[in-house]
Amino acid sequence: MSMSLPSVPMAPVTSPDIPVGTEWGYQIKWDGVRTLVRLDGNGGVEIFSKRMEPRNDTFPEIVELLKPLKIGACVLDGEIAYFDGTRPKFLRDRLGVRKRSNDDSLIFVMFDLLYDDGRDIRPLPFIDRFERLAAKLPNKEPRLFVTDLFYDGHALWEWLNEREWEGMISKRLDSPYIEGKKHKDWFKKRKEIRIVADVVGIKRKEGRVSSLVLRYKDRYIGHVSGLDNASKKMLQQFMQDYPGECPFPSISSSMQKSDIVWLGVHFPCSVSALEFTESGLLRQPKLIGFGGVYEPMG
Repeated sequence: MSMSLPSVPMAPVTSPDIPVGTEWGYQIKWDGVRTLVRLDGNGGVEIFSKRMEPRNDTFPEIVELLKPLKIGACVLDGEIAYFDGTRPKFLRDRLGVRKRSNDDSLIFVMFDLLYDDGRDIRPLPFIDRFERLAAKLPNKEPRLFVTDLFYDGHALWEWLNEREWEGMISKRLDSPYIEGKKHKDWFKKRKEIRIVADVVGIKRKEGRVSSLVLRYKDRYIGHVSGLDNASKKMLQQFMQDYPGECPFPSISSSMQKSDIVWLGVHFPCSVSALEFTESGLLRQPKLIGFGGVYEPMG
């Protein structure tokens, strides 16, 4: 039985807005790695990354979770995530391809169904695909379940923000499954933090300005890129005019190997990010601009 996979999964488009109306449904955005699973109906499990690379060896614990399922030949779309008991967290050492051991804190959350009993149902409306999926797995196990579908997007967003979860996906209920982002049917809204950090160094690549080294509350929080050519030219001159010393008591071995020019005069910049990681670094930082008026975080 052939159940061909998409070249890429259907992906939500980033948007600051939450679409409203009876034609929309909303799901929690689980903070993990996008995963497609193909089940042959006889205990055979194949796990694929969003690039359709095999991942059985990376996530053997998820393979073992899925083997007992008796839901026929199908293709599931979902997310492998780490859940700490309070909220999902993206931890690269637990979710990356180089993770070293089985991890019973990993969960598999499903939100779409591409094949049902071997039949391609991607042309069907999302609500039909979701209801088929929910009917196959009506019971929520702690590590294996179908995520809920909500119909009040703003209420869900408030719930997520109160608990500091990552974000939400808005889905048009009548949307077919379309590969990639060439659609106007799925949108993601992510929470973010915004801070004003001090630029204490300039990281160079091949002798050219590459990114800004950041300090916040007297500690290193990572570096941010996204500089335009005019800013790079200005910074090239600035670091020549105001050289300085490293302001941190110690730096990592990777930073020691990097080409960093420390500054004698520091200046503020505004950055946004998804969160601070457990190691205290900004996750997916973006440069907003120089200067800033954001209040320090507690």
